[in-house]
Amino acid sequence: MGFLAILPALLGALGPILQKAIPDEGQRMQAQAELQKALLDGQSDLARAMADVMKADAASESALTRNARPITVLWALAMITWVGVLAPLLGLQAEVVRALAGVPDSLWSLLTVGIGAYMAARTADKFIEAKVTDAKR
Repeated sequence: MGFLAILPALLGALGPILQKAIPDEGQRMQAQAELQKALLDGQSDLARAMADVMKADAASESALTRNARPITVLWALAMITWVGVLAPLLGLQAEVVRALAGVPDSLWSLLTVGIGAYMAARTADKFIEAKVTDAKR
């Protein structure tokens, strides 16, 4: 789930706090709008930075740097296919699941954070691209 998807829930959770801190509805709505703008601006800055890194990687002279993301995606698809399709067909699902259970949590975290960051960066890049295209129209 992307940041933009959780923004309404975040602002909804902050609503009661703002109501206690700022009793005047007009001022509270203004504070909430300013908070929302600040959160979106911060997210946009992060997305731009991530997009810049991705563009630099894509333009790199190193084949490994240029292809690291596609290799990771292909590896992930291969693993999903192995665990979800091939291992059960070959009667190896229990063995594969036991082997995967032995992977340290820190390694899973590294993997999921890396792939999650990549997905977030791609989503942000496309979002910013769409906004720039809309602004040019």
